[in-house]
Amino acid sequence: MKKVIYSCLLLLFTTLTIQATTPLNLNTMLYLNMNSKTTIGNVQLNNMTSFEVTQTVQELSSTAKLIVPKGYGKIGQQPILELLKVGDPVKVELGYDGNYNVEFEGFLSEIEADAPLILHLDDKMWPYKQNNWVKNYPKANLKQVLQELFSGLTIDCPDVNLGKFQIDNASSYKVIQDLQSDHGLYSRINGNILKVGLAYDFADTSQVHIYDIRKEVKTNDLKYKRKEDMQVRFKATANLPNGKKKTVTVGSKHPNASERTLNFAGDFSEKELKQKAEAVLSKAVFDGYTGSITGFGSLLTKAGDCLKIVDEQNPEREGTYMIETVEKNYSDNGFSRKNTLSYKVY
Repeated sequence: MKKVIYSCLLLLFTTLTIQATTPLNLNTMLYLNMNSKTTIGNVQLNNMTSFEVTQTVQELSSTAKLIVPKGYGKIGQQPILELLKVGDPVKVELGYDGNYNVEFEGFLSEIEADAPLILHLDDKMWPYKQNNWVKNYPKANLKQVLQELFSGLTIDCPDVNLGKFQIDNASSYKVIQDLQSDHGLYSRINGNILKVGLAYDFADTSQVHIYDIRKEVKTNDLKYKRKEDMQVRFKATANLPNGKKKTVTVGSKHPNASERTLNFAGDFSEKELKQKAEAVLSKAVFDGYTGSITGFGSLLTKAGDCLKIVDEQNPEREGTYMIETVEKNYSDNGFSRKNTLSYKVY
């Protein structure tokens, strides 16, 4: 275990939900032991040199990299390389002072047999990248397709009519990638639940974590912006059941405005499509923070959760945002989570 000293900062946060918070003693200097436990097939490693993974709602799958200490050249009398094989199930648990939280579950996808030994990991999507489908649906909806392609997972998704839908020699993962791109969807796996939803209606408001930006963070790369300073427009396209497309544009007409694309599935009139696009615009343009904020490892943020930003000096700037991306890093330099914000939830 590695000894990590952080002065005048509270490191041991308790995961906070919308139902409960825990008082924090911010003036206490804590000496915390980082600890890790990795299970690969029948092999357990109780130490690691480093671990890194990025999880985002924009991509269903995430990959991780784990560097194994040189001391694990052999386990017992067997070289470690003889005990590991591609496809082995993997679970990575990290924490402090003997407490562990599952930070990654998936499969061993690649072994770099070098010094140091580097293991590449794929999450639970790995088996769904290995299969192949040829299907033709005369009339399909999103849940029907996902239930067939991702058997073994519970599907949580909106009622989206896909119309005539064809899969031509594609893996389950490739199909959902295309669906996300074509229909403006976000996705994530939580346990055995595959959640898929519209990008600007995706935040898990039952999981609200709290950061005090002046006390409880390692790095603050946030910028506060006013609504009137956000020059944004959306080009919204409806993918109609008959295969045709309908497009409207809403937002700033400034020539240098940032243009983003939206995709919707359904038989929408131009008025309905514009209303949907304006609803998205209202969430994307706000008084609030943009950027990222990095905290310690014990606040268990995940992509798709909500993050409440607290600022005692500027309480009017407080707000709650969906976390778009979480980058986890564990090494001799410490254990951190970098949270990139998406839209303002409230």
